[in-house]
Amino acid sequence: MTPRHVTPIYAKDANVIVSLLDLHVAQPGEGDLTNGPAPLQILESGTGHGALTLHLSRAIQAANTLPPPLPTASQVKYLEQLPEEHENAEEDLEQEDQEQRQQQEQEQEQWDTWRATRRAIIHTVEVSPIFSRHAEKLVRGFRRGIYAGNIDFYVGRVENWISDQIKKNSSQHYQPFLTHAILDMPSAHLRIPHVASVLKPNGILAVFMPSVTQITECAMYIRKHGIPLELDKVVELGTGISGGRTWDVRFAVKKSKADPGWDSANDPSGSEVMAEESGSESVGGDGGEPAQAGPVANPKEEPVLVCRPLAGQLIGAGGFVGIWRKLHIPSSSGV
Repeated sequence: MTPRHVTPIYAKDANVIVSLLDLHVAQPGEGDLTNGPAPLQILESGTGHGALTLHLSRAIQAANTLPPPLPTASQVKYLEQLPEEHENAEEDLEQEDQEQRQQQEQEQEQWDTWRATRRAIIHTVEVSPIFSRHAEKLVRGFRRGIYAGNIDFYVGRVENWISDQIKKNSSQHYQPFLTHAILDMPSAHLRIPHVASVLKPNGILAVFMPSVTQITECAMYIRKHGIPLELDKVVELGTGISGGRTWDVRFAVKKSKADPGWDSANDPSGSEVMAEESGSESVGGDGGEPAQAGPVANPKEEPVLVCRPLAGQLIGAGGFVGIWRKLHIPSSSGV
């Protein structure tokens, strides 16, 4: 057990989340360090305790070469104004022995040179400096920091991190660079537009929330704002509650109003719903109920959101995870 400042994602749940991301990495080969493909980059917004960060790093460990010794100085980067504690630490560093400072600078230079050759990177962003430093300490302390080199820690807002990365990678033809993104934070739906803009086509967005209503809030926000993300699945985690199960989350229209012969006076409830014939989102796989075919509803009708557990779809592992995939939108030029 490690000291905690925030509730961690336990190992069983973290393993399920990592498996849902469908991560595949290859060992680095000759020539990959300089002329290889673009590195696999994962964004985690909401570092928290650092448990999920550690599991993600273990999943991509094989993609990177053996790192040099880890510098003793903290590698947390601050996107905004430095807190007073960090400023005081810099003042103390200036008063250290000159020889020790030179050694630290040499270690840092070797570390930065190796970091530039990584084929898989985890960018983890946290608004709290305390949480971020604690998570870095956790990763450094696990098996002598064997997975620490795969992770870049940042303190700040995720939208500021995205803006900073776009400026650093600015070119005449900007290309999205993230293959995966995980949002584990309050009001995650407000950050989805920022993250989706830098997510590669077919990239995966995972949103981890305590309640299913927050997942549905994300689904409705994506639909309302026309964000090119397709809902793949929603999975409930939490051993002792339900054992973990897949949920059916999809948009549908009221069946009675889709029927031309429907009379509101005879059926005021309008409780039955059916999947839209086009543009529907259905989640649940083979265990879900098949969508019923029927006439297209009035375009002015507002769809309702079906949200219910699917019986028999056990995952085993608290909270809810929504998985979206980035759609490929062809350019207007037809390229």
